[in-house]
Amino acid sequence: MKLFDWYIFRAILEMTLIVLFVFVALSGFVDFVGQINDIGTGDYGVNQAIQYTLLKLPSSIFQLMPIIILIGSLLGLGLLSKNRELIVLLSSGLSLQRLGISVFSSGLILCFFTVSLGEYISPSMERYADQYRTISKFQYSSLGKTGGIWLKEGNKIININLLEENKSFGNVTIYELKTLSQLWKISRASSAGIDDDNQWILSNLKETVFNDKGISQEYSRYKIEKTKLDRDLVSLTVVKPENLNIIELYRFVNYLKSNGLDSNLYSTAFQSRIASLFALPFMCLLALPFSLGFLREKGTGYRILLGVIIGLVYFLIENTLVESSQVYDINPILVGWLPTLLLSIAVFSVFRIIHR
Repeated sequence: MKLFDWYIFRAILEMTLIVLFVFVALSGFVDFVGQINDIGTGDYGVNQAIQYTLLKLPSSIFQLMPIIILIGSLLGLGLLSKNRELIVLLSSGLSLQRLGISVFSSGLILCFFTVSLGEYISPSMERYADQYRTISKFQYSSLGKTGGIWLKEGNKIININLLEENKSFGNVTIYELKTLSQLWKISRASSAGIDDDNQWILSNLKETVFNDKGISQEYSRYKIEKTKLDRDLVSLTVVKPENLNIIELYRFVNYLKSNGLDSNLYSTAFQSRIASLFALPFMCLLALPFSLGFLREKGTGYRILLGVIIGLVYFLIENTLVESSQVYDINPILVGWLPTLLLSIAVFSVFRIIHR
């Protein structure tokens, strides 16, 4: 790395760290405010809410890294441009393409930092945060090495268990009592969830009923039952894409495909995760054209607003495509890589305009 490469990287890094600090403070505040309604439930108090917020911060910041890097690059390169330092580099014989390579390389270095944050730190902390919050609110207990949780709701004793082969899929067993000492029914479901109407959605349900005439069994593809349980309890047994790193996502997608299960959601998340990392250097590079020409005289507020607008547009396109893929069954590769492809086309188009 030449001296001017290091100088440009340092300028971008310094401003990116400042923007990162601001976003950490804002994101932490928003996450903490979102926990206010849960404070007072069980043992979940202010200290627990603060700990939960801190544990969730890496995941929240990872999702905002494209915006953070874009704003940091706009401010860093904008400062160099305002001090005429970029003009001096270009006047000394450095081509615009070579300057772009230097900025792109700075984005690649920041990408490695983002990978360490998003793939090795935030997934494990996200999982632990969800478990910590649920334990504090509901004080569930585990039994032996089942890897599951035991709950009581009225005359029902519920076991939500984790399967050993993937540590994620939840199966549910509900023991329903007729009296305190008499078992009436056992219901076993391969997976379950709680919807917005506070109802169990039980899949592949097998019910065994004990009565005076003997034992009877029934099987249902799915069944809906009312419950008073909070959906956070069941969420412990459901794997979320954001709780897995890239390697875990890849293995999980292969597991679903090999067992004939729907893998579209996780395939889309896998492709989108990789594509979003490749988008970071292009976000950094996009800041260069906006730091040259008449835009170099613009102030800090203008650059921050510009970065927020561009970052939000990219964020909305990415999330809209991901959500649409679940409705319209769009190819995961197309969904994952289209925002990055559009971003790269926009960057090269702006560079051609500046070059002319």
